[in-house]
Amino acid sequence: MKGQQQRQTWRVTLLPLARIVLAVLLVGGAVAVTQVLVKLSRSVLSLGGAAPAFYYVAYLISSVLVAYFVYRTYVRLVEKRAVSELSPSGVPGELGVGMLIGLGLVSAVVGLLWVLGDYRIAGTGAWAAMFVVLANDGAGAFVEEVLLRGVVFRITEERLGTWISLAISAVLFALLHLASSNATVVSAVMVGLEGGVLLCAAYVLTRRLWLAIGLHFAWDFAQDAIFGVSRGAEGFMRADLTGPALITGGDSAIEGSILALVLSLVVSAYLLARAGAEGHIVAPFWRRKPVDPNPPPAE
Repeated sequence: MKGQQQRQTWRVTLLPLARIVLAVLLVGGAVAVTQVLVKLSRSVLSLGGAAPAFYYVAYLISSVLVAYFVYRTYVRLVEKRAVSELSPSGVPGELGVGMLIGLGLVSAVVGLLWVLGDYRIAGTGAWAAMFVVLANDGAGAFVEEVLLRGVVFRITEERLGTWISLAISAVLFALLHLASSNATVVSAVMVGLEGGVLLCAAYVLTRRLWLAIGLHFAWDFAQDAIFGVSRGAEGFMRADLTGPALITGGDSAIEGSILALVLSLVVSAYLLARAGAEGHIVAPFWRRKPVDPNPPPAE
């Protein structure tokens, strides 16, 4: 009886929704606890300096390492497989390409706004602010991609296929950004289509998280620290956006801009087209061909 109960519990654990909840609780909870502990140790980690660079480095590294190892442990113990989506082989190239894409997209949007006369540099900030942005954006990009792409999208895709999971991810991404103080329903929908589709497309193409992580980080870092077009984040550059909210994004900055939406969807379409050509698009379970348990012997 006890063995039967254990097997039943294990089967429930392996249900898609249960796996998503378990993984999110484990990874998200571990990262949250780690970040709280690091913040409580800020005075020690700052070493008495006015610009606590070591504290922000510790915040970034600890967040990434805890997310990585807790997720890896979950996959190995619960799903009983290798963690291919975080394979070290994809780190140098895919992470770098992702950063170039993210930086290129933000640069293109800012460049268009500058040509239209809607972007103006208002001043510069302190170099110390770069550590804050680097830590927050770096930790945020890694942890969010592990949770949203590595857990939610990947597990959902196993049953519902790529396209339905892509739509779910876009809605989830929009809802998460709707919680922002400057967000509106329109801007949240645009962010959901921009980030939700683009980052999932990056994962679908490579079947690893590094391209999406690099893209996510570079997008956030470029708008926060380099071009100064993000609300609520102070980087090296401060800028003013003037003009129609549809073009500049209004209170949501460039993430709510139609320019960012169009450019992101173009890149997303390209990545998904390549993924389709390489056979990386997953059909929903009801459209998959059943596997013959007794295939004919090879001649």
